[in-house]
Amino acid sequence: MKAVEYSRGRSEPATAESVREEGESYFASVTLRLPSLEPEAVLATTPIRVRGFWQSGPHWIAHAGTAAEIDSREGEPPPSAAGVIAWTRERAERLFAARWVHDLDGESRRPRLHGGFAFDPRPGGDREPGFWDVFPGARFVLPAYEVETDDRGARLTVTRRFAATVPGDQAIDGLRRRATRTREQLADLERRGAGPGSVPPATAFDEPVGPERWRLGVERILERIRSGRVRKAALARPLDITLSEPPDSAAVLSALRSANPIAHLYLIQFARDRFLVGAAPELIGSLRGVRFRTMAVGGSTPRGADPVSDAWLGRQLLHSGKNREEHLIVVEDIIRHLGAAGVRAAEDVSEPALLRLPRIQHLRTELEAETPPGTHVLSLLEVLHPTAAVCGDPRAAALKLIRAEEPVGRGWYAGPVGWFDDRGDGEFAPALRSAVCRGPLLRLYAGAGIVKGSRARAEWDETRVKLQTMLGALGVERAP
Repeated sequence: MKAVEYSRGRSEPATAESVREEGESYFASVTLRLPSLEPEAVLATTPIRVRGFWQSGPHWIAHAGTAAEIDSREGEPPPSAAGVIAWTRERAERLFAARWVHDLDGESRRPRLHGGFAFDPRPGGDREPGFWDVFPGARFVLPAYEVETDDRGARLTVTRRFAATVPGDQAIDGLRRRATRTREQLADLERRGAGPGSVPPATAFDEPVGPERWRLGVERILERIRSGRVRKAALARPLDITLSEPPDSAAVLSALRSANPIAHLYLIQFARDRFLVGAAPELIGSLRGVRFRTMAVGGSTPRGADPVSDAWLGRQLLHSGKNREEHLIVVEDIIRHLGAAGVRAAEDVSEPALLRLPRIQHLRTELEAETPPGTHVLSLLEVLHPTAAVCGDPRAAALKLIRAEEPVGRGWYAGPVGWFDDRGDGEFAPALRSAVCRGPLLRLYAGAGIVKGSRARAEWDETRVKLQTMLGALGVERAP
């Protein structure tokens, strides 16, 4: 097999001999076309310690294994969300600047990193490290195996780091054999209709934050709103569930995916029984070339029991002053922070649309912008996170309130999760409607935006509806 080596920043490909002379390791990758397949076939492969999944619309990516990794515990990033995101981008640029060998006889795919960020990476922010100790301020993996499906078909990419002494042609030959075996395995699983097993039953529930603690938190936030210190603060609460045995992350994801076809689905697993999984209703942002898309989601009501009641609830939501105010705060926050980064969003904020999910409906406004050439998705994430949807407005004051009123650390809940490539394209969603797993114990999270006119009981009920997205995937009919 013919191989070519290149490095970002080089005007011409590097030769295999030059790599060996400079004593550098290098990455090699092979991409093969796959027949049409469903994610269940990929997820049914033998469980691997590190694996993940991302789906936004018909485009999905499943990955496993690690060829390289970025972990904020191996450096000293600034103790802020923006600082950690900027640090991650700098580390990624170093990684992508390494030499890469591609198969000239096959396809070539851009290297891509998958992972996410903590909601609030300040020191001491994780008050229960048992849940989040493998989820630091930032962590991303360059997968050893990646399957991607979009409107152009399905592709398998196998990547590995090699010592400089290994000839490039030899590396490509080995990877092609490995990729061919994997393709045959996936085709066999697809023919047999293989899929993950079932989720073990729940045996116990615990509410670290009960209704009274919640009420007091909401009342204190409303006091700050009345005093003019904040316009909105997003308050979250956890729910702990114990299963009869540790679940297979693929089984949880498969159940979640089948019930939430229009959500942005994600799985991030760093150990066999340590993973984060969820179905976010919105994107923080998607950048492809110069086109950036984001959405404001704020204001909620349950779905109706029948079409008539469902339509009535939707109309009530559209005409609710309190919900419209909450939604407008999110829209203005996004536009303001994009503007600070020199990006002008084209939007019509006069009439939000309804986003109808299986158990809940939200107000949604789509926003698009054309970015300057060379813009990196992480540079946009740096100014957008945390949005008013998951934090509040003003950001600093709302974050201070969240730290004071939430007794349980958020970890990666509501933090950005997704992927980005060496060109700076990528997609990120807030880790909402999620559960983090530690052995047989899962912690679910749900939050509500507190604004003028909010009532503690109604916001508690809203979190119960939101929790049901994840509870349904675990086979639990109703939130306790």
